[in-house]
Amino acid sequence: MDSAVTFEPSVVLKDLRATRRRQRIIDFDPFEALYRAYVTAIVATISVLLLSGVTGDTRLPKASLDSIRLHGGPWVGLAVALVFAVGLRSGGRGGPLVVEAADVRHVLLAPIDRGVALRAPAIRQLRFLLLASAVSGGIAGLLTEKRMAGATLAWVATDAAVAALTVVGGFGLALLVSGHRLGRWIGGILAIAVLGWSAADVRAGSVTSPASMLGRLALAPLAFHAIDLIGAAVAVAALVLGLLGVGGTSLEASERRAGLVGQIRFAATLQDLRTVIVLRRQLAQELPRQRPWLRMPRAIPKSWLAAGFDVDRARPPRRRWFPVWRRGWHGLLRWPGLRLARIAVLGAVAGFCLVAVWNGTAPLIVVAALALYMAALDVTEPLAQEVDHPDRALSYDVAAGELHLRLVGPSALLMVLVGGVAILAACAITGFSTTTWQLGAVMVVPAVLCALGAGAMSVVKGPPPAFSPQTVLIPEVAGMRAVGRLLWPPIMCVIGLLPILSARSAAHQHKSVLLAAVSLEQLVLVVAVFGLAWIRYQEDAHIWWAKQMEEAKMTGGRGGTAGTTARGGPSRST
Repeated sequence: MDSAVTFEPSVVLKDLRATRRRQRIIDFDPFEALYRAYVTAIVATISVLLLSGVTGDTRLPKASLDSIRLHGGPWVGLAVALVFAVGLRSGGRGGPLVVEAADVRHVLLAPIDRGVALRAPAIRQLRFLLLASAVSGGIAGLLTEKRMAGATLAWVATDAAVAALTVVGGFGLALLVSGHRLGRWIGGILAIAVLGWSAADVRAGSVTSPASMLGRLALAPLAFHAIDLIGAAVAVAALVLGLLGVGGTSLEASERRAGLVGQIRFAATLQDLRTVIVLRRQLAQELPRQRPWLRMPRAIPKSWLAAGFDVDRARPPRRRWFPVWRRGWHGLLRWPGLRLARIAVLGAVAGFCLVAVWNGTAPLIVVAALALYMAALDVTEPLAQEVDHPDRALSYDVAAGELHLRLVGPSALLMVLVGGVAILAACAITGFSTTTWQLGAVMVVPAVLCALGAGAMSVVKGPPPAFSPQTVLIPEVAGMRAVGRLLWPPIMCVIGLLPILSARSAAHQHKSVLLAAVSLEQLVLVVAVFGLAWIRYQEDAHIWWAKQMEEAKMTGGRGGTAGTTARGGPSRST
């Protein structure tokens, strides 16, 4: 009788995963992968060269370099602290690991150490994050070298290393919080503490937090401080401790994340941006408030309804409120405080980036545009809720386009407030310069309307229809159309911010800054009006086009029959 053979569970799990990996790549075409990598490398290289070309050839003056050398570290550290805070918040909600549903239901429930089962997916996810962060940091270093003194290789290597260490620290902190199951409240409190510590460094002009040390390490080509290596050591230590305690991750949280992330990936492949946003909020457990922050007054007093007042026979109330306006504001007033803070931060980021654009770093206009675009996707929530329930609009005696345009009203006012936050952030950096607030006052309304139109277009369009003409196009044309469909809304946001480049050029030529900005605002207003008009009439245009195609088919059918009859002889009739 053969003796029983025992297997080490970790070895068996490793073999099973290797077998599954081989099965997945059995139809892998290396030439196709090389072609994709080749095309991606070409596009990335051209993009980097274009960005580095428009940054500007002029170096910063010595006074600006000295100011960055003394005070730049805490400001960069504030961005590092934001990544750490995101990691802490993700860990409080069961992140950051994304494990496949099969692993959750079978591997994590098997008689095997959960730390061993989760450590390999964590390392695999970390490898991808390190690659993406290092490449992004290297590109940032290449663009920074165009403006500051130092060797190109030093800037690229330093910023790539700091970006990787930042991701390492955030990922490690998330693993620590989730592995020890500290929960949402403790994770949120720790995130606020990390941000507050870095904000205190910015306020005091000191470098005491690990995030500020990493931020000053990013400026090492200007001035190197050995103490900044403590920040790197803290980030690596957080990762090591997180990997050691990864086995404590909640099984329920892992299963929940596996299901939601799978749905997000599927929605992303369908270009369904609205579904991605909704699933991301579920992933972050971002729930609306049960009661709004404040209630809007009613069109008919509640006491009349309670007393059985006959509204039809009575004189209508003197005060008339727009029901769509009220419903939109009630939806926005049910936002959790975290979402309000997020759009305020996005507005501040846009303001900071526009100040940098004014000072010569032109590529940051793309970052400012993306910040406003992300804020617009949040702000258009009333419109998105209506689009999510298309059957409800059929009971209204209002055209769909008109209803969509009315729902944009509260969002437009809230986007103006976001623009006001951007102006305040820019003024805070520039010492409330007269040029800053005057230029901001000229740009704010057209810019936020462009961003609002872009966000509303993304929400209304939704994914491409399953049987649309796009599906029968050749792959090259269909791919270009899909890319244009995704890129046009961010391009609209960039167009809304172009007047700052015109104003900067006028300032260099000692001309009127406001006149240069106003002259370009005409183009911005045209783009903004186009976006709002598209929201109003796109449904009518689709209906008109469908009718025209149907009439063309019917006319073509009758014409074809008549022609056949004429060629074949007179038709017979009885």
